[in-house]
Amino acid sequence: MKALSIWQPWAQLLATGVKHDETRSWGTKYRGPILIHAAKRQLDYTSEFIELHRSPFYKYFKVMGFGTYENILKLPYGAIIGMAELVDCKKIDQTYHDFVRDFCHSDYAFGNFTVGRYAWRMEKPVLFDAPIPAKGKQGLWEWEGELPELRKGQ
Repeated sequence: MKALSIWQPWAQLLATGVKHDETRSWGTKYRGPILIHAAKRQLDYTSEFIELHRSPFYKYFKVMGFGTYENILKLPYGAIIGMAELVDCKKIDQTYHDFVRDFCHSDYAFGNFTVGRYAWRMEKPVLFDAPIPAKGKQGLWEWEGELPELRKGQ
């Protein structure tokens, strides 16, 4: 199954459905199920976290229980944490940028919607009960391992 490595906390936001668009500098023609892999590398969130507290979008982090820098560091890293359905990949133009800015506040808070980038639209997110340790890769990559059995409704 296809997988995409994403830094935390953005991976967690996708797997829980708070974020629907993963923004990238490159697009893909792939559509279908995609595993969400939380990259192993922990970013130095100190400066970003200080700026986040000043942002009107901070409430989205609070909703997820990320209210402190330490909580972000407790998220799973180096593991497949969930999956979603990749339903579209759109090159961001000014109209899409403005739409997301004005109507999709949580997505705008957690993405780079600069004109010319790509928005990978994810639907039907599932956060797995337990992370699956995995070494990630750049780009779309293929996961060959076992996946948890999902409960009905997930």
